[in-house]
Amino acid sequence: MSDKFLREKYGLKERVIEDFSRDKASEEDLKFWTNREKELKDWKAILRKSVKIHKNFIIFIIGSYGRGKTLSLLKIKDEAEKNFKEIIFPVYSSFKGEEKSKPGLDFIFRIFKSIDFDKLVKNKEYNLIIDAINKIPENFDESKNLLKAIYGYKKQLPLHKPTTKDEKSKMALYFLRGEIKPTSSQLRELGIMRKIESIDIAKEHLAAILCFMKNLGYESLLLTIDEFEYLFSLVSKSQYSIYLALLRGLYDFPIGLDVTSDRLANMIFFIGISEDGWNKLHEIEKKEISEGGPTQPLMRRVDLKTILLNFDRKNTEELIKKVLRYNRITKKFEENPLIPFTKDFVDYIYELTEGLPSAVKVRCAQVLDAGLAEKIPLLTREYAKKILEERRF
Repeated sequence: MSDKFLREKYGLKERVIEDFSRDKASEEDLKFWTNREKELKDWKAILRKSVKIHKNFIIFIIGSYGRGKTLSLLKIKDEAEKNFKEIIFPVYSSFKGEEKSKPGLDFIFRIFKSIDFDKLVKNKEYNLIIDAINKIPENFDESKNLLKAIYGYKKQLPLHKPTTKDEKSKMALYFLRGEIKPTSSQLRELGIMRKIESIDIAKEHLAAILCFMKNLGYESLLLTIDEFEYLFSLVSKSQYSIYLALLRGLYDFPIGLDVTSDRLANMIFFIGISEDGWNKLHEIEKKEISEGGPTQPLMRRVDLKTILLNFDRKNTEELIKKVLRYNRITKKFEENPLIPFTKDFVDYIYELTEGLPSAVKVRCAQVLDAGLAEKIPLLTREYAKKILEERRF
């Protein structure tokens, strides 16, 4: 079967497998969300609770590779965007691939980098934006100046007219994210005296941003943080405690700062971590029992931990149906699969993958790819076994 036929009939760029061979889930994969309804119910309960009480939350989502940690985090973010619009502001970030930098401080910079400051004020009147900045307590003057610079505030302009992003605005944003080190004259231009060289100073800016968000009408900042286990490869063992103590401190935030929690938007940390990474945290916790350290206090603060397991046969079949029914031209699910399949096909895929979601999708895609190319009328156990052995799966 020609690639032209595949493109015209099935909307495939080349082969089905390209849609399922990515190393990491993306928002496009949310259409294949399957099962996890009990877990999702628990996660949504946290979101609802976060907008009602002045409290920060930490939730760990634990699972080995391929069980859907990234997709779960994206699903939580999607739920917040759909059902808590303009009440919860959701962001996504990952520890993977980050360069080594100052321990602890880089975690807060990562939070700042994940916030889209344009999206934060979308559809807000400019005078309301400036008013929300002005309502931040006076002891956060440097942060207020920084936010005014980011939003292009100039005293001589009418408040209802936002300015276009100029060099000063970009400089303020890069400075907040730790991407540049301004000169003394640049700092003066921003109305800043101190560089962000300590966790304490970074926390002040975080508090001001959370206050700004609250003034805009947001109740919570949702932080979905992926691949937390990469922390252990970014820094030395002696520096683990800095991050764990910081995370504990962010749970207790804003203790230590001259502002009350009711003035700030809450923080909800949904943290994806591998089983090995989770075990590593417990190892650190055990070592600290005699010596003391931040891990035990942090673990006591965890509001919920969800362990993602492989799918059972029923949910494996549901995922198979979704993969085989998705029409890539209409971007919709058809009533019937692109190629019908037998019960023993499902049994075989389930036995082969043991219900690991990513493995189910990849192997189904491989068989569907071959089936479309060969115009197979039915996907069976025998055909799937033949194709996957040929393709070394």
